[in-house]
Amino acid sequence: MWNRKYLSMLFVLLLVVSACGKPSADPASEESGSKENRIVYASESEFAGLNPLLEETNVDALLFRGLLRFDENNIPQNDIAQQVDISEDLLTYTFTLKENIHFHDGTLLSADDVVFTIESILDDQNASYLKSDFIAVDTVEKNTQGQVVITLKYPFSPFLDKMTVPILPKHAFEGETMRDSAFNRSPIGAGPYQIEEWNSGDYLSLKAFPEFFGTVPSIDHVVFKFIEDSTMRALQLKTGEVDVALLDPSQVKAVSKEDSITLYDIDSADYRGMLFNMNHEIFQDVNVRKALSFATDRENMVKGILFGFGEVAYSPLQKNTYQNSDIEKYSYHIEKANELLESAGWKKRTDGFRYKGTEKLAFTITSPITDEVRVDMANYLSESFKEVGADVDVAALDWSAIQIEETDAFMIGWGSPYDADHHTYNLFHSDEASLTSSGYNYGSYSNEKVDQLITEGRKTVDEEKRKQIYEQLQYELAEDPPFIYIAYMDAVYGMNKNITGVKERTLGHHGSGFLWNVEEWQWNDR
Repeated sequence: MWNRKYLSMLFVLLLVVSACGKPSADPASEESGSKENRIVYASESEFAGLNPLLEETNVDALLFRGLLRFDENNIPQNDIAQQVDISEDLLTYTFTLKENIHFHDGTLLSADDVVFTIESILDDQNASYLKSDFIAVDTVEKNTQGQVVITLKYPFSPFLDKMTVPILPKHAFEGETMRDSAFNRSPIGAGPYQIEEWNSGDYLSLKAFPEFFGTVPSIDHVVFKFIEDSTMRALQLKTGEVDVALLDPSQVKAVSKEDSITLYDIDSADYRGMLFNMNHEIFQDVNVRKALSFATDRENMVKGILFGFGEVAYSPLQKNTYQNSDIEKYSYHIEKANELLESAGWKKRTDGFRYKGTEKLAFTITSPITDEVRVDMANYLSESFKEVGADVDVAALDWSAIQIEETDAFMIGWGSPYDADHHTYNLFHSDEASLTSSGYNYGSYSNEKVDQLITEGRKTVDEEKRKQIYEQLQYELAEDPPFIYIAYMDAVYGMNKNITGVKERTLGHHGSGFLWNVEEWQWNDR
């Protein structure tokens, strides 16, 4: 029989234990704040850092602003810049800045910060992935009127696109090297949101910046909740634990049945493919690469893996105004694939695989394990290539275990809705090989004709000539393929139906750009 005194003591003890065991407040949970003032975004991964000169994240548009900014048609417009004057010879750009623009720490943004940002990109010590975008810059300085004057070594057609780069505060890096700066974890920008809290392994919370020079956000907080597992992201979208999530194609049908969720099926320039590592001896033979391209059934992959949310890919500029539809598209053709392998000296043996002397036609496709689509595509290719005598394994690994440069082949995701120079120069120019630079040429692809065309495309001003150059570039990339282009993916986002204000535009790789106007979003039921 329990007595009253003992029960009272037990009750107090339980309260103490409960209080001690209660976790700290999570901005992504109901208890930590008013739901109507917060959006929780399901982030596919955590960020290594938030310095936009060192890596690109989908937080950049919220924290930072550039002299120019892409609009809903992906055309650069004035942002921090009040006016841009361009000399007749297209070599001098003078930027007049808007007045009274503040960084998140209250400091006024000035021409000195713009000069610092460009110089930091060009500084080899910083190893900025953006350096190839600014190699045409000769000088950058502040004039006596407080304007930023940039002179170029030669006309550079995509230069205004490049000037959408986020501007960083010079004073935040005093006494520090950029790679080791505390700024990378606690950034200071001039965007509509500022960093509030970064809880490693869990979430990043941003709060509205009341001194923002543009549209001041009506939503007080945006929380990036780190959820690597795509199934969990979709589940938490359904339960309301997150408000916005990029969906895998296989999840769309189930999520579409939820009355509380609106689906956005948005066109993107985001393609999937298989990267050939040119350091692998097998892929140094172009006929092997062509054969494997012919052995790829893209139509079935779009239907079966993407559930129709995409289209067959054949070019990195397929969604660009310069797209060339007359190039080799590598339609599924097993006979052609076998003929090319035979002519290349790869002979089938009784085990069903091909050999050249003692060497077996064998390699491994690596894919990030958290990406359902890429893993499914890798497995599909592995089985398909057996039909032409290639013994192909799949390594589905955590990103922490992947060095793309060291793989035989890798399931890539690239694509850009901007100028044709974007995601061509830094992917395919030999100077951008990631083993020797900070570029994205992970497969060490090298083709003198491709180098020449990409460089000409940057320097050519005449629109018709530029179009011809990029059409020729696509022809060369088809004849000497660095990738097997598989499919362009639609970006399908699920969002709480009570959030409005989304402005759709053609998105970039991995659906990037969806949050571009989040400061204009609002809850319509609160």
